[in-house]
Amino acid sequence: MKASDLKSGVTYFRVTFPDPDLTMPGVEPIVFLSEVTDDDGAHGFVFQDAMSFLRFGSGLEGDEQPEEVGLYFVPDDDLGTISDLGEMVDEVNAAAQRAASKGHPTLRPR
Repeated sequence: MKASDLKSGVTYFRVTFPDPDLTMPGVEPIVFLSEVTDDDGAHGFVFQDAMSFLRFGSGLEGDEQPEEVGLYFVPDDDLGTISDLGEMVDEVNAAAQRAASKGHPTLRPR
């Protein structure tokens, strides 16, 4: 995902993997709110989980927000972890192919 592609209010997806082989994708829908620079000069992007956005609106508006509002600051270097719908589908399909090629590995506690 490129910063110039982000549109405020649009849903994107955060794809994470608990396993080192990247065979078990976790997909979370998040809404892009704003590009920001904090007081320390760190530049990044603010997203909010889609469920709380639907229930409460933007977590950046208003004086006080409910605890259920989940905001995520994504630094410039981590923007690659955010996908649009097409990219997310490609990532999940690639994970399925990796899982099949590795015999559908399972997680084991450490």
